[in-house]
Amino acid sequence: MRLLILTIFAIVLFSSCTKNELLNTNNNSKDFWLVDINDIIHFNSSYNKIKSLDTPYFLPITDFNIDEDIEVIAYSYKNVVHAYPLSTLSIHEIINDSIGDNYFAVSHCPLTSSTLVWNRFLDGKVNSFGVSGKLYKENLIPYDRNTESHWSQMLSLCINGDFVGETSQTSQLVRTKFSTLKAASPDALFLFHTECDSTSCTAGFKSVEDNPVDDGNSGIVASERYFGIVDRNSAVLIPLSGTSDSLYLNTFTAYSKNLIYISGTDYDLHLVFETGGRSFIVAQNSLPVIMKDNSGNEYDIFGNVIAGPDKGKRLSSPTAYSAHTFAWEDLFNKKEVVKF
Repeated sequence: MRLLILTIFAIVLFSSCTKNELLNTNNNSKDFWLVDINDIIHFNSSYNKIKSLDTPYFLPITDFNIDEDIEVIAYSYKNVVHAYPLSTLSIHEIINDSIGDNYFAVSHCPLTSSTLVWNRFLDGKVNSFGVSGKLYKENLIPYDRNTESHWSQMLSLCINGDFVGETSQTSQLVRTKFSTLKAASPDALFLFHTECDSTSCTAGFKSVEDNPVDDGNSGIVASERYFGIVDRNSAVLIPLSGTSDSLYLNTFTAYSKNLIYISGTDYDLHLVFETGGRSFIVAQNSLPVIMKDNSGNEYDIFGNVIAGPDKGKRLSSPTAYSAHTFAWEDLFNKKEVVKF
């Protein structure tokens, strides 16, 4: 019965799937894939040829004197911030990390330039993720080491193994430049690694150039770059070419949620939060504060209330990240472009 449900789910979710998806009718078979294996590159690749970083070591961000414009990824949990240079993520692709009792994995796919964070608790157990070497439509396929299940990174979906059909629990990541993070979160802890010491960061890989194919119906423009808000196999896309230099705020609705989008090229920021019924204004040149609401609260880049009557609370964030245009086009069946 479970296999029948998963088969129906696969047909609905991926209308282009072929018979190659159903290689084995055994419910417990590792041969069952939720996607067409013809779309998996390096299908027979060995695990861990690219080694995940499993014991990250951090120092205060103030100890680093590096290029202010390097791209960094930041994650916040209970006012503790861990930050990672994108160059190191491009080399290792997955970092298994924790803050207190919160175990999470940060994954970066250099080909699609997508970065997400997942909860490492699976079926009540702490897990870790590794690099399978496989790609689904050029996007990273992590595997979890407890069960060797395979996951589509951008879809946050298990496509093979014990958890097939289940979605991973994601959280907010902030992708920005080093100078913005240092000003916005001066107490952040920054990854110290051989590819990124206290004075320099070097990248081992470069993302491929966009080579998208416009299907003529999605509204996606081949020469554009997009920031996307994701819900399963649907993506609401915001063009990046319209981003103003200073911080700017827009409100919109996606997946029946009222959302705010804060962006600014001077800060190298693209953030999305649920409004919670409140109205907001941006705070220019006021880091760590980026916006204020109509109740007198002030917010940082993670949506934390750092001053005001609700100090200590945090805005909810949908799954949202930037990626190359071809990846949005290839991986998501439903796409909608929002123009402000």
